[in-house]
Amino acid sequence: MSAVPGGSESREGLFSALKNLLATLLAIGKTRAELLVTEVEEEKLRLMSMWAKAIGAAFMLSVGLILVVCSLAVAFWEHRLIVFGVSAGLFLLTGIVLVASLRREAAQPSKLFRASLAELEADMAMLRQRKDSQ
Repeated sequence: MSAVPGGSESREGLFSALKNLLATLLAIGKTRAELLVTEVEEEKLRLMSMWAKAIGAAFMLSVGLILVVCSLAVAFWEHRLIVFGVSAGLFLLTGIVLVASLRREAAQPSKLFRASLAELEADMAMLRQRKDSQ
């Protein structure tokens, strides 16, 4: 007996192809979700670093200003002025360096989701290429 076109063999082939397509789409989706999670974690670490620098800068500038006031208050004591002045200078310098670092880091654009978007663009280009070749 000959095989009837559109019989059970072609249905099995169609279902197998659909299963493979679904498995491929799920694998792509899983990979993209993992990439998104990684990017969110990287952004979280960047923001935590910026907050730590901001808090450090605020603390150092505050202590520096207090030491400047103390230096002015004891300006006529023997060598205490030099000690307070140098301490104030060091705290202020540290605060200024942290503020400059914070500004540099804040000026850089966020890289959140760039890798994911690039991968999605590559996937779309590959799908377009396959569509055009058929």
